[in-house]
This record gives sequence, structure tokens and C-alpha cells, in this order.
Amino acid sequence: MLDILILYSLHKQEQTFYGLAKTIAEYFGEISIPSHGALHPALKRLMAENLLIIRKKMSDGGKRYTYYTVSKNFQDGFNEKFMDLNSAKTETLEAFLSGLKARIYTYELLDKKFSDEFKEKILLKLDYFENQIKKKFEASYTELNDIQKKIPEIYLNEISEYKNIVSFLD
Repeated sequence: MLDILILYSLHKQEQTFYGLAKTIAEYFGEISIPSHGALHPALKRLMAENLLIIRKKMSDGGKRYTYYTVSKNFQDGFNEKFMDLNSAKTETLEAFLSGLKARIYTYELLDKKFSDEFKEKILLKLDYFENQIKKKFEASYTELNDIQKKIPEIYLNEISEYKNIVSFLD
């Protein structure tokens, strides 16, 4: 998810490390406020994948700044990372929804040829999680009190909302 947010943020303009951290926190803070310990390795990984390039610049005061920007082939890498959805069986609903939020925020950069495939995959995963929650309600061994029932209900409502959002993506 962080890779997607980095590529999206840098496609608009080059930024320093601290500028990028601030941009992500400001625009995507409800889904990710990356620590410097997470951002630095992500930048190195994206550079190793030839999706980012750096430019060094010396300020008038003699301080050296490093600017990050996307490379010419960033679009292919963005598409690949965007479409990489982990197995529903190894991912929690919370993690999936967080990644989905990042994808919805950055959807405009996805090549149109992937949009139908993306929507299909997302709807299948949302259906999977919805069915898992409903099975818990139906299971005879699961006795939930009224408060415990509220969380799955909230998730079911959230899944329904995301299905609506995904159906409106063009």
C-alpha cells in the first residue's frame, strides 16, 4: 500500500524525503502515516525496481537535498503494485479495507485496461469477507452477545458501502 501512495504522490511532483512523508500524512493520513523507518526502505525498494529516480541539489547555504521523482516506466510498476492483491485467506478484512482505500484514492492512475479486472477482483474479495462474517453469525458454536454482534454488523455495512463505491469507479 505504501508503494502505491509514494508513486501516486511523486507522479505529481518531485519531493524530498521529508516533503513526501508530509504529503502522504496530509493527504492519506486516515489510511497511512508512514514512519521514517517504513518510508526509507520503500523508497529504496522502488528505486531498485527502477520506478523512482533521484536528483541531488545543493542549496545556497551548502546543504545537499535529495529529490525523488517517478521514472519513465513508473506506470507499469504502479499498475503491477495496484493489481497485486494478496490471497483473501491470508489477509485480514481490516488490512484489505485499508489497502482498498489506498487503491480507491489512487485509482485515477491505473491504466484503463486494468480497471474492469480490478473491480472484478475487489468485488470477489468483498464477497469472500462478507460470506466469512455471515458464516460466523450462522455458526451454532458462536454465541455472540449484543455488543459482540455490532462489530460484524459494522463490517457488513462497510463492505456494502465499498461495493457501491467500486461499482461507480470508471
